[in-house]
Amino acid sequence: MRNERETVPTSTAPTTRESLSEKSCLTCKVIGSTAFAATGLYALHASRASAPGSVNGKRIMGGLGICFLIGSVMRWHM
Repeated sequence: MRNERETVPTSTAPTTRESLSEKSCLTCKVIGSTAFAATGLYALHASRASAPGSVNGKRIMGGLGICFLIGSVMRWHM
């Protein structure tokens, strides 16, 4: 006969998105966001009008720069 107060052990592995994001420490967020932002700013700097290279290459670098800056913001908020 089972005791009504017995509990069934549950898994401690994170399974939801919230529990995964709780594992990111502040230092990880700062370093990750800074790395993405620095890469984005470098790509935007490489896409300036006076930089050497083709027009299409500059457009690609500008798009990548924007994507990395968006990634930086997403990394900070996730």
